[in-house]
Parts: sequence; structure tokens; C-alpha cells
Amino acid sequence: MQETTTHREVIIVGAGPVGLTLALLLRRAGVDVLVLEAHPGLSRHPKARGVAASSMETYRGLGIEGAVRAASLPSEHVRFFRGDSLVDAAAELITGAADPAEGSANTPSPGALCSQDRLEPVLADAARAAGADLIFGARVTDVAETEHGVEVSVDGGAGLRTLTADWVVGCDGSRSIVRERAGISLSGDQDLGRFLSVRFRAPLGATVRGREATSYFISGGKGGFLAVDNDTEWIYQYPIAEGVDSEALRHDVPRLVGLVRDAAGIPELAVEITDTMLWRMDACVADSFRAGRLLLAGDSAHQTPPTGGHGMNVGIADAQTLAWQLAAVIQGRAGGALLDTYTAERRAVAVAVVARSRGNAGRAYGIEDELLLGTGYAPAPVLPEGAYAPAATPGRRLPHADLDGGGSVLDIEWGRARLLIAGGVARWAEAVGSLAPASHLELPVVSLTEGEWASAALLKRAELAPGEALLVRPDGVVAARAAAAEPVGWLNQALGAMLRR
Repeated sequence: MQETTTHREVIIVGAGPVGLTLALLLRRAGVDVLVLEAHPGLSRHPKARGVAASSMETYRGLGIEGAVRAASLPSEHVRFFRGDSLVDAAAELITGAADPAEGSANTPSPGALCSQDRLEPVLADAARAAGADLIFGARVTDVAETEHGVEVSVDGGAGLRTLTADWVVGCDGSRSIVRERAGISLSGDQDLGRFLSVRFRAPLGATVRGREATSYFISGGKGGFLAVDNDTEWIYQYPIAEGVDSEALRHDVPRLVGLVRDAAGIPELAVEITDTMLWRMDACVADSFRAGRLLLAGDSAHQTPPTGGHGMNVGIADAQTLAWQLAAVIQGRAGGALLDTYTAERRAVAVAVVARSRGNAGRAYGIEDELLLGTGYAPAPVLPEGAYAPAATPGRRLPHADLDGGGSVLDIEWGRARLLIAGGVARWAEAVGSLAPASHLELPVVSLTEGEWASAALLKRAELAPGEALLVRPDGVVAARAAAAEPVGWLNQALGAMLRR
């Protein structure tokens, strides 16, 4: 472990997709970040695979949407195979998602199938380029809040070392040491099933040609396959029955080769096992996402069954909410009470999503993009009932609409709080100018009727009357909406509520 600077504004424990996304978002906001990862490198297993439209919008704003798409499976492979084996001529192909190239009226950035082992390198490269420090092989052994911040004990292979931070965020998975040291309990159901993930090489490209899919479900309790490249790189997922010694099984290479051959339906298939991983299906949520200066995001805060494709995407949304709030508190724009809203907002979403995922078990395919796009915070409903209905109401995501000159309204001052005006901006800009010195807040004022950000489509979609204003949070959620208000008074009230000061 090589780390010369012992104090950081934020230390993130865990370099999975959520931790890396959070690091990238915080660096974009100007926050000093260190990421500590216990493993020696990035994930070798696909793990999470579906990147929802809501997450792709985040990566669009960060400038890496193209890189994520380039690392994804071809859109024509986004379907699901169900049969008795890979050679089953009567196997069923189930379409799981629309072609991303077709786009959507509700998003400029449709979802993609980018497995975690391919997504993480994109995020890690971007985080490093943005100035985040990433240290692998650094196992956090203790986290303790002190009078002045947080002390983090780290074993980097050459003995223990203590680092300090103003804030620590646990993105360290279901067995989070940050959650444990914070004294936060989990509520829900654990150990709903145990599975063995086997990464292997085998010449199966010709076998599946013309029937390529992302996931191959094999009947008869034989597990299934996840495509890495639909050619020679594969993952075999095997459900472990009660009473089976899982550790012994994962190291029994002849047995694993036999299981792969049996599920593939090819007795003489040449199989090279390259890695194995045990995992457990849980459906639970942390009772709080914050304890003092310790915060949780992703799997450390909630574990979601894989049905519906929510788990990683809910964690990425955690990161987007937490990033702007932490930056605002650290940089003096908001009071510490703002971070209390993090649990209030994100835990309610996690509880609802875990319940939805449990209900989907055994029947859900693909990613429920509209569910995640429609996620709202009070006073809006947490999850939408029925189809997603775009609305520019407080607590809801600013809906996508085309700009008059091309692009999306989601691109307007992305990552910053902004004030969108259905008309001229002069009186609003004057009001913002009068408040800026006291608020420590740069608040761009944007006209939706003229200039580069004009959008007749948003005016119509959001039903904005002339002179109306939308205050949008850095994470793209509408914070407040004003009609013919007195600008200074309304802004004082709206910003005070948004920043909890």
C-alpha cells in the first residue's frame, strides 16, 4: 500500500461500480477522494450486468456513456435463452429489452448490458483521470469516528496503517465493515439462496450462433450461463442445494467441468476453469444509511435479488444523491442536516425496490428502466404505479425532452444546481446575484425559450407557463417549482429547503 497523504475529505471503502461512480462524481464536484479496495484488482466476474437508463444518464453527464456502450454486449444479444441445454433445438428465446439504438421518448441514454468486469475498468480509468486515488490490496480493518473526523485502519500487506478523513462512505458490499462499525443493522431476508459462479473458457460460439443471448437458463436445476463474449468466455451459475459443502465444490475442478458439460449438453466439451466465486441472494435494507460521519451506499446499504436488474442501478442512484450532498456540506453550501435527507430519500427507494424485486423473482427479464426513471422523493411517490409519466414536479427527476438545437434538457448544466426559466432570465439572474455571496452557491440561470438551452419540448412536457421557474438539484431532481413568484423571497425559501440551512 502506497499512500503519502494521510488525510482526505472523503474515503470510499470499496471499488465496485458504486464506489467508483461516487468517486468520479465527487471529483467532478471538487472533493478530495481516496478509494480503498481490499481485493488486489477489479472484478473478474460479471456480477451485475444491466446498466439502466437512469445510470446511463449519469454516465452521459460524466462523459463516459460512449465508453460504457463500447464495453457492452451488442444490443441484438439482449435476450434470454431458456431450454434443456445449449444444444436444445426447441429452446425458447425471450426478448428482454429494446434495441438501445432505437432510443426512447423518456431518456436520451437507453440502458445497456455491460457486465461489472467490463464496467469497472471504464469507471476506474475515468476516476483516476479525474484525480481520484485508488488503492487496491488495502483491506480496511476498522473505522472509528473521532472528535475531528474518522480514523480508518488499513492493512495493505505490510502492517496496519491509520488514515483519517472528514467522511467515510462504505461501498464495501453486503458484509460491509463500515456498516458493522457504524452499528447499523439490516432488516429483511438473508440467505434466500446460495450460488456458485464459475468463469470458464470453452468453444461455444458455434453452438449458440444465431441464438446469442445475454443469459441462458437451463431447466432441471442445472443452473445457467451468462455470456461474456458469446464465443469462448463464459460464466456458469450453479444453485447450491442445502447440505452441499460449497467451499469443497468450488475447488473440485473435475466436478465443475462435469456440471458445465451437462448443462451445455456437450459431453466432450473442452472446458478450462479460470475462476470461481460464491455468492448469496439476500433481500434486505440497512436501518439507516448514515451514522454520524459514516455513510453507506450500494450493497452495503441494500441487497436486492437480481430479478429486475435493480441492485447496481439503485446503488448508482445512491452515489448521485450522496455526491452532491456531501460536496455541498464539505464546501460550506449546505448544513449538516442535508445528509439526514440521504437516508430519508434513498432508504425508502431501496425498501420499495427490494420488495418489487422479490415479487419479480422467477419471472422478470431485463431492466425495468421506467421504474427507475420514475423514482421520486417526497412529496412524490417513491416508485411509480403503472407506466412512467414524465412530470416536472418537486421530488421527481427532471424529465427528458429534446433541446431545440439538439441534445437533451438533462445536459443543461449537468451536475450543478440550476434554475430553469420559461422565459427571460433578467429578474431571476438579478435575484440569484443578490443571494450568491451569502449562499456560497453558483446557480446558473437558464432560459428555456431562447439561446442554446431553449426547449419547446420541455415547456410542453412539463406544462410550464410563461415566467415559471424550476429549481433543479445537482442530481437532476426537481427541488421546487415557482409560478409568478417574487424571485428573491422564493429563492431564499427554495434554496433553504433544498440545502437544509
